[in-house]
Amino acid sequence: MKVQKVKKLIKMKEVKKFDVVSIADLCIDIIVTGSVKPIYGQVEQLVDNYSIDVGGSVSIFASQFAKLGGQVCLFGKVGNDIQGKIILERLALAGVDVSFVEVCSNTSTAMGLNLSCNNDRALLACLEAIDLIDNGIFKQLLSVKTRHWHIGSYFLLKGLAGGWSHWIKECKKEKISISLDTNWDPEESWDSILEILPLVDIFLPNEAEALSITRQDDILKAGDILATYCPFVVIKCGENGAVVFTNNEVTEYPIPERFLLNLQILDTTGAGDNFDAGFLFNWLQDEKLSTCIELAFECAISSLKALGGVQMQVLQKQIAND
Repeated sequence: MKVQKVKKLIKMKEVKKFDVVSIADLCIDIIVTGSVKPIYGQVEQLVDNYSIDVGGSVSIFASQFAKLGGQVCLFGKVGNDIQGKIILERLALAGVDVSFVEVCSNTSTAMGLNLSCNNDRALLACLEAIDLIDNGIFKQLLSVKTRHWHIGSYFLLKGLAGGWSHWIKECKKEKISISLDTNWDPEESWDSILEILPLVDIFLPNEAEALSITRQDDILKAGDILATYCPFVVIKCGENGAVVFTNNEVTEYPIPERFLLNLQILDTTGAGDNFDAGFLFNWLQDEKLSTCIELAFECAISSLKALGGVQMQVLQKQIAND
């Protein structure tokens, strides 16, 4: 009996505790910017700039959350290649726990190609290692404890489609709060998201996603519909700020002028994911809604100042100096 108790205590000590845990769409982002669009027929054109860095909605979110001072852990898969090595090294340097990420020898790390032209983007993705993530990963999640669970890239993590409802219900039993940012649905069906929305504490879509899910053409109508499924909906509206639907109230938040002063937008990659990180960081500290939104704006807008989603992320010391 004493031996069993000792083993149990050892096992409990091995279980780590985090503010946020998530399954990540780990990928390498290749971002190309310029005022030209690709022309087929072997036409060579010159672009302005390019960047290769950590990509993936959840990866960018986790990097910003950690830089703000939060404890965040990621599960996922990368290939045994230079791309995977870059991702893991840079996330770890940001303060993200990547010790549970699996390095797979039989596939490549996922890749996202972002072609940016005149403040618009075309996105191409090759999922590779992301496609190997299946419901078996939920068993590994028992290795950690967390206050909050963030779901991102819902539609890209196709192998988890049948497991989310059960997993979220288990989290709710443990009083773990849940946030969701679907990102874009490549198949544009959207319907499956309505099955788990009632289980979610905070829903964080952007305007295009909210309109597509509800099949509406007005953001206020879309938000009202989503609020019948989820009690707390924050819709990101780009340069128009954000609209929050909660407690039968609708509140519009414009972006503070001080964040827009002399702003030069180089790339919009990951802005919404950085918004999520800033919002949830303050929300988990029980800050008032306006304070959560303000940090969300700061994180989102700061990321616009460089190529990719992680280069200009807000640091904890910057917040302290504001």
